[in-house]
Amino acid sequence: HAFLKINQAKPECGRQTLVELLIRPVQRLPSVALLLSDIKKHTPDDNPDKITLEEAIEALKEVMTHINEDKRKTEGQKQIFDVVYEVDGCPANLLSSHRSLVYRVETIALGDDPCDRGEHVTLFLFNDCLEIARKRHKVINTFKSPLGQTRPPPPLKHIALMPLSQIRRVLDLKDTDECANAFALVVRPPTEQENLLFSFQLVGEETVKNAWLRTLCRHVANTICRADAEDLIQCTDPDSLQVSTKDMDSTLSKASRVIKKTSKKVTRAFSFSKTPKRVIQRAFLANSTPDEKSKRLSCENRACSSSTLAAHHSPSMVHLPSMFEKKYHTFSRSTTHLF
Repeated sequence: HAFLKINQAKPECGRQTLVELLIRPVQRLPSVALLLSDIKKHTPDDNPDKITLEEAIEALKEVMTHINEDKRKTEGQKQIFDVVYEVDGCPANLLSSHRSLVYRVETIALGDDPCDRGEHVTLFLFNDCLEIARKRHKVINTFKSPLGQTRPPPPLKHIALMPLSQIRRVLDLKDTDECANAFALVVRPPTEQENLLFSFQLVGEETVKNAWLRTLCRHVANTICRADAEDLIQCTDPDSLQVSTKDMDSTLSKASRVIKKTSKKVTRAFSFSKTPKRVIQRAFLANSTPDEKSKRLSCENRACSSSTLAAHHSPSMVHLPSMFEKKYHTFSRSTTHLF
């Protein structure tokens, strides 16, 4: 900080801060282009400098176009990094140089796919894929840096990263008394033999359903190389799909969702069939003190040694009855003459 202040006080800096000095080269080109344009206006047509000025102005415009394009790409990559940090468990293959974020909408799931009904789902539309993430129920801050600074925990949980080529149809659900501001996606994943229906309700007044659906269909058509993007949208009655937005915020609906989530947690807590014994032992060892670890390891070694002895009997114990019988017969034969 002191080094920066000392150099800013020098006359070469012109009392400008570091940020101003860094942004000055970017602002210099437009100012030079305006200056050359003013010189061109006051230059006679018969002056040979008129053609040179026009060439210089065109060259500056081309350079500024490249700068703006690179800046746009950098901002697009930054948006993708923001999505990766915001979504917990986001796949690493989302980061790509040819991918850009197009649209983001907040929705509520109306069906059982791709998550439970009533979940708050965020859809990130990219130019070639769709990231589906739900709102996390309980956020625990585990990102701690060595310097003591903490990063805010991701508020979203990854559900699926779906290529746009898997979307077969976009359904625009008509607004009725029991269904409003809703749409659905007919999806065919490669692992499924039948189409799946993903139904959502848009949340917030800032998102216009028609603009969102048209943007989605345009990028789907570009991905599958189709020119008829409007044909992908189909207006459908929500009753035919048994989709309803009624009572989404009611107390009974919220209570049923809480009961369903609790039952899933209880099932996972008491399910040991998919947990290997070695994993459980490692978990116990990781959470115990060094003395407890040594005691537990010694007990396990004794158990292993006893089981080994039980499995492999010693030869003396195996042949003990036969040896006793041989000695008994020998003793009886040697003492028969005494009687």
